[in-house]
Amino acid sequence: MKVCFISHSSAKGGAEKALLELLEALEERGVRCYVLLPSNGPIVDELKKLGVDFCILPYKWWMGVNLPLWKRIGRAVINLAVTIPVAMRIKRWKCDVVYTNTITVCVSAFAASLLRIPHVWHIHEFGYEDHRLVFDLGEKLSLWLMNRLPSIFIVNSNAVAQKYQQYIDPSKLRVIYQSVSVPQNISTEEVSVATNTGIRCVIVGALQEGKRQEEAILAIGELVHAGIDAELLIVGDGNPKYRDYLQELVSENELDRYVKFIGYVENPFPFVKSADVVLMCSRNEAFGRVTVEAMKIGKPVIGARSGGTIELIRDGFNGFLYTPGDYKELATKIKYLYEHPDVVRDMGYNGLQWATERFTKKRYGEEVLAVLGQLVH
Repeated sequence: MKVCFISHSSAKGGAEKALLELLEALEERGVRCYVLLPSNGPIVDELKKLGVDFCILPYKWWMGVNLPLWKRIGRAVINLAVTIPVAMRIKRWKCDVVYTNTITVCVSAFAASLLRIPHVWHIHEFGYEDHRLVFDLGEKLSLWLMNRLPSIFIVNSNAVAQKYQQYIDPSKLRVIYQSVSVPQNISTEEVSVATNTGIRCVIVGALQEGKRQEEAILAIGELVHAGIDAELLIVGDGNPKYRDYLQELVSENELDRYVKFIGYVENPFPFVKSADVVLMCSRNEAFGRVTVEAMKIGKPVIGARSGGTIELIRDGFNGFLYTPGDYKELATKIKYLYEHPDVVRDMGYNGLQWATERFTKKRYGEEVLAVLGQLVH
């Protein structure tokens, strides 16, 4: 079987990491994989390491944030024009299936329809709820088109499936949790912040309003003002305005000694390993790769009771859930772990065992291969 994967970007974000892990799993099972990219970028080196053939073609997203009408029309025209070259490349590779890795690109679905070969659309995001993305052609029309095209849809959580099943025939939807890999040996030598804290919390992710780092800051403020020696490491960078807001929040609450902005790092795992607990404050997390990574490093996670997070955190077993927006409840859960280090240890162990068994490359590859097998007889 030959499969052409279409990536929405050439970076190494969550969806791209899931793609790389899937490519490796399928190649090990005898599937010949090819990848189309919209530009050059960090993922190219990873594809070369895997020995996966790739091609760069200038297709565009058909989703964006507050784009003017002329830009949306321009992208539609470019995508229409590049559909033929995409189809020609797929045909040259003699692929049996076309596999679009996120909902943000569409040219591959139309190319597959032209070639009359099966198409898989892997949805890793809510769209608007998590990234404020809207369709250039409008939500109803775009999802109507997606449902009309001969495609199977893989979604990365039941929460995402619940959103899209109101637009897409539920019989076309398959929920498959992605694999999550972490390094075997993680050194904390590069973590140069204080290590004598009563409890250290870490939150990892892009600095944007949807990730709600502010709730973590306010929760730490509650603890510090109650006399608890708590520390928060904020790993990630992003929206400058939101970052400024977070820094002002830290200053206003006199938390400069307790909240540290680490910024973007290529390897966040040392910071996660140095923590006692990992926080996931996002209100609309489609899946939660960071949550699973934390568990695989043996850390309990406290997360907002929403989105895909509730499918990963078993309250009281491998972490705690709190009401989204209620930073005082979040502070209470952190305080409980501060007072019960044995629970921190037990939850970390439970999460490690559960996540290690569930989110494997082997299982991911087998479940996706089963879907592909149904399409190619």
